[in-house]
Parts: sequence; C-alpha cells; structure tokens
Amino acid sequence: MERDDITTERDLADALRRLNAAAVVPPADPAREAALMAAFDGAHLKPVVRSPVRLASVAQGRRDYWHLTAFAAAATILIAVGIAPALTGRQGHPSGGTATHRPVPAVPDVRLEPPSEFVIVPGAAALPAMESGTLVRMEVPAALLPSYGVTPPAGRAANVTADFIVAQDGLPRAVRLVTNP
Repeated sequence: MERDDITTERDLADALRRLNAAAVVPPADPAREAALMAAFDGAHLKPVVRSPVRLASVAQGRRDYWHLTAFAAAATILIAVGIAPALTGRQGHPSGGTATHRPVPAVPDVRLEPPSEFVIVPGAAALPAMESGTLVRMEVPAALLPSYGVTPPAGRAANVTADFIVAQDGLPRAVRLVTNP
C-alpha cells in the first residue's frame, strides 16, 4: 500500500513539474499596470450615489440579518439553559417533584484493606511503553489515593507511605501502600 502511495506522489510531482514548465507567463506590462491602478483609484474616489431602491434593498438585507442574529441569540440562550443543569448535575426528579436523597448502598466486594501488591495507576495503560523504571517511596496525602486507584486505609491518617513505580518519562505507572515503613 505504501509503495502505491509513493508512486502516486511521484507521478503527481512529475505532472506538476511538467505543468509548471509548460505555463507561459507574460512579462509585466507597465502601461497595463498603470491603467489598472488608475481604474482602482477612480472607483475609490468616486462618490457613491444612493438611490431609494438601493437603500430599500439594503434596509431589507439588514432586517434579514437582524432576524438571523436574533435567532442565533435565542438558540445560544436555549443551549446554555439546557446545558447548565447537566453540567451542575441538577436534572431534577423525572416526575417533576422534589428528589429525595438516600444513602448509596455499600458495594460488598470493596477491598478496605490496603493492597500489598502494586496497582496500575489509572491511565497508565494509555501511556507509552515503559523502558525503565524506578521504585520511589514517599509520603502522600491519603486523600490523593483514590486518584491513583487505591482505597485509603481505614485509619484517619492524613499522610500514608506508598511505593510508586515511576517510568523513564517521570510518570507513575503503579502504586502500592506500605503497611510497615
């Protein structure tokens, strides 16, 4: 397939070179250039005569323009009003009444113990292949652990010790909590 593309590109380049060689470009004529510039100057300096018919058509065109502007503004407002609840997460109750908030039931298979093995950091699979890595142990805020795909430990510790595998690009690829630092 690539060979066909290369052949096609070469054929196209050859055709364009032949077309360039065959094109005849007349030399610049100072008299024609002067006449053209005089015509432009004359059209620019000539006063515009406004006839009543022309003014009426211009006014009609402006009215059409304002109708389109009003339609565009209405559409923008409608979109903004429709999107705002979706962005804030307030769609309301389907029946039109008020929604009641109930606690979300706990998922029974949630692991509350910190993992002893490495967990792949979310999004790491989409990163380039890891050529080399470094094991880095550091203290991190417990509130940051869910963003790394790890459930925080049951205690109320503000910081926890974690091991990160950091790739050659400086981005973490896996993490595990250290239970006994």
